[in-house]
Amino acid sequence: MDATTTADSLPPPRREVRLTKKAFLDLAIWMGGFGILVGVVFPYMAVLVGTPAQRALSLEFFCTSMTAGVVVGVVNFGLARYVVGARISDLSMRMRYVGQALLNASKTGDWSNCSADTCQIAVTSEDELGEVAASFNSLLSALEMTQQLERSTATVTHALSERLELAGLVETTLDQYLAQTGATGGCVLVSREGELSVAESRNVECSEMALSSLVVQAQRSRLVHNIEVPEDLSIEAAVVSFRPRQVVMVPIWLGNTLLGAVLLASGTKLGENALRLLESFQAPTAVALNNALTHERFQRLAAIDPLTDAYNRRFGINRLAEELSRARRTVTALGILSFDIDHFKLVNDNHGHLAGDRVLRAVAGAARSVIRTGDVLIRTGGEEFLVVLPGAAGKDVRAIGEAIRKAVGASKVLAGQGEVSVTVSLGGVFYPGIGDDTPEELMAAADEALYESKHLGRDRLTIHASVALTGS
Repeated sequence: MDATTTADSLPPPRREVRLTKKAFLDLAIWMGGFGILVGVVFPYMAVLVGTPAQRALSLEFFCTSMTAGVVVGVVNFGLARYVVGARISDLSMRMRYVGQALLNASKTGDWSNCSADTCQIAVTSEDELGEVAASFNSLLSALEMTQQLERSTATVTHALSERLELAGLVETTLDQYLAQTGATGGCVLVSREGELSVAESRNVECSEMALSSLVVQAQRSRLVHNIEVPEDLSIEAAVVSFRPRQVVMVPIWLGNTLLGAVLLASGTKLGENALRLLESFQAPTAVALNNALTHERFQRLAAIDPLTDAYNRRFGINRLAEELSRARRTVTALGILSFDIDHFKLVNDNHGHLAGDRVLRAVAGAARSVIRTGDVLIRTGGEEFLVVLPGAAGKDVRAIGEAIRKAVGASKVLAGQGEVSVTVSLGGVFYPGIGDDTPEELMAAADEALYESKHLGRDRLTIHASVALTGS
């Protein structure tokens, strides 16, 4: 029977003629009765073909005919029992074995004792018994596919549940999708503020694929989507170069929110089983991705100063320690700038604290507009800030410090009927150059240079004396 046949399309059951509760006992009764009937009818048939009636209709002839009919019925029953019964018995035995294997597997989780290969029945005929065997084998294949689907889904769910950080989650997600489906490469897209961006890729460059109109169109559907691949399309990457036969887009929705998508490209056709796997992966991936994004938002809220959008002191000091450790490992420079707002108390005294808050936001915005991507702006106190500059030493620290000083000096803040402008004093230091170079030493040295700028008249940058002559 075809796997797609539904209950509504099944033919009506045949009317059964039953004498007892056992099929072979019914068969024996019917064959024995048919043998007796043949024995009764045979003498009259013999008369019709020329046998003398006196002989054909004698008691002896009747008894002989009926005995022969019964013997033929018994022999036929024996043959049927031997030929048909053995095959039915084999089918029954294997069904019992499968049933026991299912019970054991449900307790132990080990489904290896009854795969489709080990439990299938050989289809040796093209009759109803062969159809029964084929149906049984089809049932085993469907059962094995279902168990494989459940095992793969459980594996993916377990792997994703162990990841809360977004970076680790998207990496694990792509690893699992590729391993379970056999796809050649792919990428994970994550939605931030309604825009999908590539968070992880493997073996292919996904930026153009992620922005293509086909993918944008497919994102509107919640279903796993096969994207038609033009015959002349090839994908170039650092690791592989291939013409994909299939590109699959798996949208990741939670409720009415699109959290992201997984794009898979394969040099061979993935097949229906792989598509079913991808469908089963959508729900656990959505839950895990939502948890990771929520965790990331909470981390950001915990790390960000709400007034200036700079990192707060606790998070910023941890980042400084991480960047210093990375600089030691990679033998690269690390710059530090400490700055605060000159005469900030006068701003609060003369214009009020609301104006002071606007000044703080403006100063942070001006500094953020000139620092590099990857630099870290930290609010360490009331009007005090720290900038961590990975890879910066000498001229870089000086250039960025001067850019911050000029950007702040050029900014204006409305206060009442007029405008307020402020300046900043800065102190700079860079690694290596001041002894043990701990995070605390670097910050203390930058503060010393900042105080020197204050002493020299403010609105200026001073590089700490211990490193002022190096890296220039």
